[in-house]
Amino acid sequence: MKNLCALKAFGVAALMVFAIPASAAEVVDRIVAVIENEIITLRELEQRALPFLEKVSAISDEKERERQRDEVLLKVLDIQIGEKMVDLELKKNAEMLGVGEPDINRAIEEVLRMNNLNREQLQAALYNQGMTWTEYRAKLKSQIERARLIQYKVQGRIQVKPEDVKGLCKERQTDGNRNVKVCASHILLKTEGAQTQKEIEALRAEAAKLQAELSAGADFAAYALKRSDDKGSPDGNLGCFERGMMVKEFEEAAFSTPIGSVSPVVRTQFGFHVIKVSDRKTQAASGCETKEELGPFHNELYQQKMEEQMKLWVLELRKKAFVDVRL
Repeated sequence: MKNLCALKAFGVAALMVFAIPASAAEVVDRIVAVIENEIITLRELEQRALPFLEKVSAISDEKERERQRDEVLLKVLDIQIGEKMVDLELKKNAEMLGVGEPDINRAIEEVLRMNNLNREQLQAALYNQGMTWTEYRAKLKSQIERARLIQYKVQGRIQVKPEDVKGLCKERQTDGNRNVKVCASHILLKTEGAQTQKEIEALRAEAAKLQAELSAGADFAAYALKRSDDKGSPDGNLGCFERGMMVKEFEEAAFSTPIGSVSPVVRTQFGFHVIKVSDRKTQAASGCETKEELGPFHNELYQQKMEEQMKLWVLELRKKAFVDVRL
């Protein structure tokens, strides 16, 4: 955009009985975390963190490079552990959540409608990724279950007090900050390598597939790490921005998407984007009394508390489970 932009290391200490050429040496993978009966390996972690690590590798100072590398790996590992904790909780509560075929059908119809796709285009995108329609429906079901689980376990904890809403509104009236800001993350699928219209349409359908899964409850940062082509924002986080800082199409989508929601697929000169709005710093109106005046500030506080409670819930899950970090 304009600006958009273990088993602890099995300790592999070997006794060298015979001289072995350096070219024959192999890096031995190791376990960096154990979560219940599942593991995360260093190789898996580095693969997920690759976009971050590419940026770190450009740092000339060796100590600073190593420090930031360790910081990146811990950050990405934390995301992966959070994913696995929610997945484990899903397995325990799958029957209670009651997600059925009608729920999956509605989610698919909604993504087709929002992104102006037909079923054949979506199926073609799945085929290009080696995924069958049945596998996709199963994956979508899992994401809907995730969203419903969070609704049951997290949303009930959130309380937004009327006095806090009014206080935020009045604060915005007096702090001199009259510019509306949106805080968002995105996933970008670049089109610069697409040679034909068919390839471009396949990318659009792939973006729509991602949008459906994210709308259904998939972890945005985890998906961005896996799929986004924006190497400047590997976890998708763009921070907060005002109008005029992004290209027009992206800006319009970001400013019109409700807090906590995922936008339809957006096409810009860079490719296809899926945007999630995490917060909106709303300009205060002339008053702070009516439902219409206070609504944006209620939504802003609700989303902040949602994110806080989500982190606390995942932390509680980690404390109850066997989690051994060996990085």
